Parts: sequence; structure tokens; C-alpha cells
Amino acid sequence: MEKVLDRVIHRPTQTADYWSALTITADDADFLYGFILEAGKPQRLADLARALIGYRVNQENAALRRQWSDHTVYQPKKRYAVGDRLVFPALKFASGQVVEVRPGNNPDLGEFEVIAVQFDDGRRREFAANYHRSHRLNDEDATAQFDTASLQSPEALYEAYGQHVVAVLEKALESNREFIRIGDEWFLRALMTEVNIGHLNLAEAVLDMANGGPLTTDVILRDLGLPPDVGTHVQEVSLNNALAADPRFDEVSLNDTPAWFLRRLEPAEAREMPEVLRAERPSGRVALSPELVALAYELDDELEFDETAPVSPAQSATLILTYPHRRAGTLGWSRAAASVLPQSRKPRIPMRFKDRVTQKEMTVWLVREGRYIWGLGDWFKANDLPAGAYIQLTRSDAENIVWIDYRRRRPKREWVHVASARDGRLCLETAQRAVACEVDELMSVFVDDPRALDALRAERRRDTMQAVREAFPEIAKLSPQGNVHARTLYAVVNTITRSAPTDVFAALTASGAYVSVGDNYWHLGER
Repeated sequence: MEKVLDRVIHRPTQTADYWSALTITADDADFLYGFILEAGKPQRLADLARALIGYRVNQENAALRRQWSDHTVYQPKKRYAVGDRLVFPALKFASGQVVEVRPGNNPDLGEFEVIAVQFDDGRRREFAANYHRSHRLNDEDATAQFDTASLQSPEALYEAYGQHVVAVLEKALESNREFIRIGDEWFLRALMTEVNIGHLNLAEAVLDMANGGPLTTDVILRDLGLPPDVGTHVQEVSLNNALAADPRFDEVSLNDTPAWFLRRLEPAEAREMPEVLRAERPSGRVALSPELVALAYELDDELEFDETAPVSPAQSATLILTYPHRRAGTLGWSRAAASVLPQSRKPRIPMRFKDRVTQKEMTVWLVREGRYIWGLGDWFKANDLPAGAYIQLTRSDAENIVWIDYRRRRPKREWVHVASARDGRLCLETAQRAVACEVDELMSVFVDDPRALDALRAERRRDTMQAVREAFPEIAKLSPQGNVHARTLYAVVNTITRSAPTDVFAALTASGAYVSVGDNYWHLGER
């Protein structure tokens, strides 16, 4: 007789191996089809993955119930007869039929019986029966192993394995013609109504009358005349899909409700990055000192913002206005800015910035490619903000409005750095200017004639190394010791060449012409 000591309840859906080997079957596709059909609206991939996990778990439970509906759970204390069907949870729910019953023969154990079980896989094994002494299998509830309360819930399984399930499911849906992707959601192709070129032309006219938009889909639908027998929600889904496929339209909503803008009426600067913001990143890498690495992180340039890294939401953030953004009327969509702004993967989104003091609102565009916020030029000019000014962004209660302000103070004349173009080169001088805000003194750069610097950049494009060689002596000449702070070098280089902090610091380090004198100050070497 074989002793059964260890309980090994085998439910594949509770294991990592099951989900790592997941493939989407035709049965799964049918379930998802019905799930979307019953919902009557597009579904996010994460919600479909959760539903699929729940479906697989329910299918497993149903299969177990069917498999053992005519089986008895084996316990040593019970009596069995030839022909009884038994299931053994401790043997991974193996099942079989009793083919023999005989008396047991062990004086130490008292009276009991031995049953021979022919398992469905062909094995034959013997077990104790009519055995009433204490035994773990006798003491436990015979049906406890079928209780799903102790198992991981579908939601817990999604938390553990959902990322992989989503990836597998997305690939399967993309290859299945019955499903159609609409933005970040999935719908059924069979439920879509036809939206033809005439409808799209009408949509363009509606947006044209609204100065480009944005307008939500339900508003655009009012003038399109889609078949009245088609449900409103299906009309919206169908129109959203058609608009998304037409290059004339941009989906620009901040939330899950699609809103559309006519692309030709979007500001040119939102469709194409301003020239002054364009940077060419060097391909090589130079090892930087820990101090320079820390400074580059502190400067928080959007060129070095890793969009894949998580950003913790914040109520407010302070940015330093650099010259390229001052000239372009933009702010960098950097790590700090992202902590306040709405999270979005859309190419461009209009939203409202509101001056904290004057309460005046302005429309700005969040442009994902290039990671910048355009539409602040007039505000910069109205408040006479120089490069180096501290800009503050703060969340508001409204999703589409962010407060904007700067560190205000009474205007006074101060000695500042002034950049200009002279004889085809950058020239830096100190002069008195009225300053009406707090600035980062190491990064503040005034420019009286921005067009002259535009011409300087256009006349000869400089890489970062060339810009460092041109800017360093101009900064050094203004210091009695000839020292240049790396922070100032970054700011001044960016008046003539758009460069990331690490690229400026790499050029500074790799040149060999400059030596560090501590605290991120550098000096021209003897060479």
C-alpha cells in the first residue's frame, strides 16, 4: 500500500509557467468577442486581459467540476466498492476506478481495508480504506481542495502576470481581423458603421467653423447624418476610427473622451519643432565625474528626460527658463514639468495655462516629439522674463488648466551677462539691465538682439565641442580668476547651439584644454 502524505493540489492557472506559456486560442477570441459585444463599446487592452484571466480561471474551475462530478474525493476513513470512481487531490487530482477491495493485514493498525485503484493513465496503485485512526486526510474537509477562496483571484493574477498577458493578447488581436484598434482601445469590426469621404469632408468643415477645434466626437456627429438606426455609441466609435486614419485630423483630448483638431489650423510650432530647439546629440560617450552627472540631473533638460522612467506626480514644479526656450516661447517638457502636466502619449495636446496673478488664460500645446510646451512667447515678453528666470507650474482643480507664475520682485537694475553676435562669433559682456524677477545667477543670459543670434546660428552650425570652445573664453574673461562654472557654460553654449548638459560637460571633459578647480568650476589649462 502506498502512503499519501503530501498534498499537491495542481491548478495550472495559479502558476507562473501557465501564464508565461500563454497562447490565445479560438475559444479565447470567441470569449473576448462576446465580452466586447456585451459591453457595446471599445475596451482597453488591460481590461480585456483581466477579463481573459478571469475566463481562464473560471474555465479551469468548470473543467474540474465536470471531471469530478461523478467522482468521490478519496479519504482513508471511507468505505469503497468495486466500480467507485475516486479522485485524489494529493496526487494532482488524478482519478481512477476501484477494481479490488480486500482486508488489510497489519496488526499494528487494527482493522482496515485495502483498495486497488486503476488510474485513468493506466497505473494501478493501492490505498487504505475503512481506516478510522487519526490521519491528515481523514481530519480535513474532503471538499476543501475544491474551494476557490484560498486561490489567487483573477485580479491578483493580473497584478502578477498581467504585463505578459497584455503583450500576448495585443499581438493576437492585431492579427485577428474581427477586432479593430481605435487609439488605445479595441472594438469589433462588425459593429462599425461606414464613414465615407463625404462624412469626413463634413467633419473638416465643422472643425473649420470652430477655428480648428477641439471638438468632441458627439459634437461633430450632429452634422454628419450617419444612419439613424445605428446606435450613438457605435457611430462615435466608427467616426473616431475614420478620423484617426485621416491625416487631416489630430486627436488631442486630455482624457478618454476623444476630441479632434484640424491639423492644418494647429500652430506651425506645434506641428514642427522651432529651429532654436533642435539639437544634434553626439554619438560617443565620455565618462563624467559624479559631480557633473549630479549637475546634469539637477539641470533637468528635456533632451535627457527618459519617458520610460516613472515620474511621481507633484503639485508644483519649478523650471529654469533657458535661452532656446525663451527665444521659441516654450518650456521644456522635462522630468519636473511632467510631474505636474497630464500624462499623455498623444503627439500634441492643447491645454490652458493660467497666470497666477492676473488670472489671464493662454492656450499652450504639449508637443510630445521634442518634449516641449509651446505658446508662452507673449507671456514671457509681457513679464520681461530673461533666460535664467524661475518658472513655476502648479496643478489646478481643473484637468485642462495649469497655473503658471514666476518669482516676482520689484524691478531693479543689476549687472548681468549680455550675449550678442560680433564679427561672426558669440560675444559675452556684463552690462546693467532692469531685472523684475528672481533668476539663477549662474544661468541668466540677457539678449538684446535675438535675431542677431539667430543669424549667427544659421550662418555656421556648431557642434557642442565647437560651441564650448567659443563660449568658454567669453565667460572666462568676465571673471578675475578666469574661472567658468559648468552651469554657466551650459547656459551660454545654448545661446548658439542647442545642447544637453551631459553633451556640454562631455565636450568640456574630453577637450583636455580645461581643468577642474572644484565645485564645478573650470579653468583654461596651460595648453
